[in-house]
Amino acid sequence: MPGRSQPTRRTGLGVVVLVAALTALLVGAAAGYVGSRLGSLSRPSSASSLQAPAATPALPASSTGARAPLPPAPRTLNAVAVAKAALPGTVMIRVSGSGGTSVGSGFVLDTKGMVVTNNHVVAAAGDGAALRAVFSDGASASASLVGRSPTYDIAVIRLHTSHALVPLAVGDSDKTRVGESVLAIGSPLALPGTVTEGIVSATKRPVAVGQKGNTADAYISGTQTDAPINPGNSGGPLIDAGARVIGVNSAILTLNSDQQQAGNIGIGFAIPINQAMEVARLLIANGRATYPVIGADVADAPDQSGVKLTNITSGGPADQAGLRTGDVVTRLDRQPVSASEELIVAIRSHRPGERVTLAYRRDGRSQETAVILGSREG
Repeated sequence: MPGRSQPTRRTGLGVVVLVAALTALLVGAAAGYVGSRLGSLSRPSSASSLQAPAATPALPASSTGARAPLPPAPRTLNAVAVAKAALPGTVMIRVSGSGGTSVGSGFVLDTKGMVVTNNHVVAAAGDGAALRAVFSDGASASASLVGRSPTYDIAVIRLHTSHALVPLAVGDSDKTRVGESVLAIGSPLALPGTVTEGIVSATKRPVAVGQKGNTADAYISGTQTDAPINPGNSGGPLIDAGARVIGVNSAILTLNSDQQQAGNIGIGFAIPINQAMEVARLLIANGRATYPVIGADVADAPDQSGVKLTNITSGGPADQAGLRTGDVVTRLDRQPVSASEELIVAIRSHRPGERVTLAYRRDGRSQETAVILGSREG
C-alpha cells in the first residue's frame, strides 16, 4: 500500500445512512474512524456490554500537582497565528507492518517526546509494526509505543529524536463553549500539516466509535465540530483560539456506508482533552489504563424510557447495590439517560471506586440506589 494517496473527487452520496457504522478505514494509507453512532439518534437493537471507561476526570496536573484555572479562549480566532503556534507540535504518524501502512496524527505532550494520539491509529504497533513520526518541517523520527487504551481510543507514543520538540498547550475542555472557533490539525489522506477551521457545534455528545454490530470499541462524550475532519486526522489536536488543545480528533459522521465514498460532511467528534489527558497520564505511568464498570449488560428499553439491565454479574457493583436483571435505569446522579450510549458515557464521567446514584424502575416503581464503580483494565 502506498504511503501517500492523491485526493479523489467524490461524486454522489450513494445510499444515505443517517447513522453509519463506525469502522476503521484505510484510504490510500490514511487511517481514521468514519461514521459514528449518536446516543440521541440511534438505539441498539440488543444488549451491549456496560464495561464503560471513565471520562471527565481531573484536569492535567502541573508539576506541583495542582493546576491554576485557565482563562477563557479569546473570542476571535486568529487562524494564522494559532496555526503557526500549533503546527510545530503536531506530527503525522506512520504505522508500517505486515498488513500495510496506515497514517494518522498526534501532538507533542512534553519535551521527553511523549505524543498523544488515538488508539486506532497505532493499534497495529502492538503486533510489532514500526512507528514513525513526521514533523511539520518534514523531519522524521522513530517512535515506540508507551501504552494504549482501546476502550478510550487514546494512545501515547514516545519519539526518539534530537529534533526540537514543541509541546502544545493544553486547554480545559470543561470550559469549551458551543459556537467558539477552533482549528483541527492533522494529516487527512496522508497530507501532513493540514489545518481546517470551524466551530464547536455541540459538547457532551454521546458517541459510539468503532461500531461493530451491537458493540463499540469506545464510547466518548464527544466535542462535536464542523471543522473538516477526514481519515488521517485521527489523533490530531482540536485547537481553541488560545492555541490550546481542547480535544483529540477521533471520528466523523458519514452519510455513506461505502468506505470508498465516506468522507467529511461537517460533523466530526473529538475526545475532550480533560478525558484524554487523564488516560494519557495513566498510560505514561503504567502503560495501561483502567475504566469503571457496574457489572451489567444493557439495552435500550423498548419504549425508550431508560436503559434496561439485561444481565447482572454476580458479586459485581450492580449486584452489590441490589440491582436486578430487568431494572430500567432512568438517571445517573442528576443526568437523565434514555439510551445505552448515554448511560455508558455518563459512567465514563467517573473513575473506578467512585460512588454514583442510579435511579431506576422496577415493577412500575421508581427507586434509587448507590453504586460503587468497579474497575477493569483496557
